[in-house]
Amino acid sequence: MSNIVIAISRQYGAAGREIATKVAEKLGVHLYDRQLVHIAAAQLQIDQLTEEELLKLEREVPPLGLNFTPFFSFGMRGEKPLNQQIFEAEAGVIARLAKHESCVILGRCADFVLHNERNVLTVFIGASDNFRKERGVTAYSGKTLADLDRENAKRAQYYKHFTAQEFGDPQNYDLLVRADKGTTDEIADSIVAYAKSFIK
Repeated sequence: MSNIVIAISRQYGAAGREIATKVAEKLGVHLYDRQLVHIAAAQLQIDQLTEEELLKLEREVPPLGLNFTPFFSFGMRGEKPLNQQIFEAEAGVIARLAKHESCVILGRCADFVLHNERNVLTVFIGASDNFRKERGVTAYSGKTLADLDRENAKRAQYYKHFTAQEFGDPQNYDLLVRADKGTTDEIADSIVAYAKSFIK
């Protein structure tokens, strides 16, 4: 393969961002995360919203109802909600990135968007409640485990809304990693090694 793409999803509070950053550094590639929403907004010519407003719009999806249409149903008619337009624009950017460069993509349902691509390793990073509880104090300004779980539930709702799949379901990923089984460096090294052996 000419390039390696690692799509990382993570349980909130499981050091996923730190690990993804180290994976990108070890591979010498770009890490794409929040900048994807800015690229999508630029494509949609949305320039009046701040980063915080864009991220809030992206995260806040309505409860699933009888008229739920997952993101992959591109044939839907009528005006789409702005957050769905942003998501679909992000998905297009993610697909193009995967074809043209080696990179690490954090979140954004990239595992789902790229699930048919042979040069992509999809990873889910989780951790024990005790590990996450400790990180709530040390890395998240004193957030409790309940706070972390609420944020994780929002992440799961976002994922289900746009993919019709369950966030964290082992069937959706090539590799499941426990962040509390080693240092962030050790975990990142294991992901890089697996990616290099997995993608031929």
